[in-house]
Amino acid sequence: MNQKRILIVDDEASMRFLLSKQLKRAGYETATAADGETAIAAASSTSFDAIVLDVVMPGIDGFEVCRRLKADPRTEDVPVLFLSASSSGEFRRRAFSVGAADFLAKPYQIELLPDYLQATLRRADETDAAPGRVVSVIGSSRPADAAMTATRLAEAAALQGPGAVMLIDLELPAGSIGARLQLSGGPNMRGLLQDTGEPISDESIGRVAQRYHGALEVMPAPFSPSFIRQDEPLPQRFNDVLDNLIARGYTVVIHLGARINDLTLAALRRSETILTPSADGAKAEHEALLQQLTAAGLHERIQPQATPTPAAAPARGRRQVRPREQAANPLPVAA
Repeated sequence: MNQKRILIVDDEASMRFLLSKQLKRAGYETATAADGETAIAAASSTSFDAIVLDVVMPGIDGFEVCRRLKADPRTEDVPVLFLSASSSGEFRRRAFSVGAADFLAKPYQIELLPDYLQATLRRADETDAAPGRVVSVIGSSRPADAAMTATRLAEAAALQGPGAVMLIDLELPAGSIGARLQLSGGPNMRGLLQDTGEPISDESIGRVAQRYHGALEVMPAPFSPSFIRQDEPLPQRFNDVLDNLIARGYTVVIHLGARINDLTLAALRRSETILTPSADGAKAEHEALLQQLTAAGLHERIQPQATPTPAAAPARGRRQVRPREQAANPLPVAA
């Protein structure tokens, strides 16, 4: 079996050594470049299966390197994974706008590089469409616990595949996922779900969704409550959002905070599985939440178990990378 060949581009020799050693342990063959010009020349003359690219480098930066690679017919189809010390929403937006396949933050996501690289290569080979589905996460006390669970579940689902994942923050009037993931401000779920006269469409969803990883997009809630009067979000518009995403094969993970109302009930009734993480010392609150869900006829969909983290997704380390390998589905199955 031929090993996948990866080009590592970073101006720091220690980082090139670390990444090369890590990917070789995961079964890849590696080559390195210390600057953008050298990387472009190498990629143009040698066949690589993927390129791991730093952003800030002397000379031309990673964004310009990626733009040139995507403009060259010899390298336009080679997936580029960015590694950056900045995980800001603006850096992510720029990376994906120039054609990146994924974006990881230094240093804490470096250990996950083999997993994300494997997922990127697998997606490049996948042709079968994944069926759409919906999972909701609702907390019993602290919305932050539900937000963390929903985020980890969405990241694991995107990492393992198949298909794209949409993480929706429906904790209104203000959520926590956008700030947690350092997303950019702008259009959000509250505005999308108001009666604007514009139907829900790929375009209207695209104005709200922000790409966070290669197969993961996020539709954030407002970062803070608006002091300007706004109409209440409409459950029917949210159903229209779900219809659109499911038809396009998305796995939809919804963070609902800790309250049940007409909007969250619309999400819960569309969910195959409902996760109910509970904080320590919140047994009474958790029991009350379960009673509410049971009263709404949703008890068969409830799964109180915690969800896997991205680090616990595909096995890493010394195993060989197998083309088109299908990892186990990380999403829980309804009872």
